[in-house]
Amino acid sequence: MDDRRIGISLLAFSPHRLAGAGTYTVGLTKALTARAPGRYTLFVPSRHENLWRQSLPPGVRIVVCGPDPERRAWRVAFEQTGLCRLARQLGLHTVFFPHLFAPRWKSPCAVVTVYDLLLLSNLTDFPWYKRLYHRWAYRTVGERAAHIVTISEFCRRDIVRRLGVPPECVSVASPGLDAEFDVVPLKTERSLALPERYLLAVAGSYPHKRLETVLDAFTSVGHADPTLHLVVAGTYAGEGDAVPALVAAAHRNGVADRVLVLPRLERSEMRRLFSGAAALASASEFEGFGIPVIEAMAVGCPVAASPAEALVEVLGGCGWLAGDFSAPALAEAVRHALAARDTAPERLRAAANRVRSRYTWERAAQAVETALGVTPVHA
Repeated sequence: MDDRRIGISLLAFSPHRLAGAGTYTVGLTKALTARAPGRYTLFVPSRHENLWRQSLPPGVRIVVCGPDPERRAWRVAFEQTGLCRLARQLGLHTVFFPHLFAPRWKSPCAVVTVYDLLLLSNLTDFPWYKRLYHRWAYRTVGERAAHIVTISEFCRRDIVRRLGVPPECVSVASPGLDAEFDVVPLKTERSLALPERYLLAVAGSYPHKRLETVLDAFTSVGHADPTLHLVVAGTYAGEGDAVPALVAAAHRNGVADRVLVLPRLERSEMRRLFSGAAALASASEFEGFGIPVIEAMAVGCPVAASPAEALVEVLGGCGWLAGDFSAPALAEAVRHALAARDTAPERLRAAANRVRSRYTWERAAQAVETALGVTPVHA
C-alpha cells in the first residue's frame, strides 16, 4: 500500500450552512477514510470534532485546529498560514481541500475542489466583494493547486476553458448516492405530513435555481390537475427573502393553498420525500451537477429539468428535458414526467440503474485517490 500521508481540510465544513457542498464533503470523506483509515489526517474545527469522530473509522487521525467555520475570513487566513505549517510539521505530502481554496504555498501539495464556476457568471447577486474574492481565488487556484477535483465533465470542460488549466490537471469525482437511499424508510419513522400527490422541487433559494419558474410551471400543469400539489425543500440554503417571495407569487397565481415549503429535513427523511413524489422538477439555469436529480432517479421518481448542461449530462437521456429555459417548456416536461410511471417505466428503471452503477462514493474516492497521487485502494 502507498505510504504517502494525506491531510484533508474540513475547516470550511458547517452542516448548518452548506447544502450540496456539505453532502459532497461528508460522503467523500467517509469513502476515502473507509478505504485507507491510516493514510489520512483530518483537520477539523472544535465545533464539529464530535460529529467527525462519531462518523469516521477509529484509525483516522483527527487534528482539532483553526477558527470556527462561520468566521470565514479567519478560516481562510488560518488555512493559508497555520494549516500549512501544521501540515509540514506532521510530514504530510498533500492536503486535499473538498472546498474552494487558493493556496499561497507550494509545499505540501494542495489538491483543491472547484465545484463549478458559477460565480464567474452573471447568474448570482452576491455582494461585489464576494465576487471579487472568488474571481481572485479561481485564478489563483488554477495557477497554484497541484491538481483540481471537480464534480462533472461539464465543470471539467468549463475549468479547462475559462481558467486555462491543462486538462490532465483536472479530475472528475462526481457525487455519489448516500446510503440512506439504499434503505426503505420504516413506517414508524416521523411522518412528513406530505400531500397525497405532489410535484417536488429540491433547491437552495438562489436566483439561478429559479424557484418561481418551477412555481409557474406547476401553476400551468395544476390548472388541469387539481389534485397535484407543489412541495419545495432545500430552501434553507440561500437567500432569506426568497421563500416569502415564492409564497407571495403563489398567492398571485392562485395556488397558495397547494404549495408547501418544508423546513430543513434530516438526511434519513430524504428517501421518503423523493419516493413519494409524482415527479421532481428542476428549473436551474446553471448546475455543476445536481444531487437531487440522482436521488430522485435512484428511487424511480421521474425528473423534469431545464436543459442546463450538467443536468443533461447527469440524466443521460433518462429524464424529461425542457426544450428551453421558459416556464411553459418546463411545464411540458413536467406533464411527461408525471405520466412516466405509466408511459415509460423502462426509462425509470434505466435511470435507477444509471445512478446506482455510475454515481457512487466509492468511484468518487477512487478518482480522488488518483488525483492525490496515491495508489488507489481496491476495496
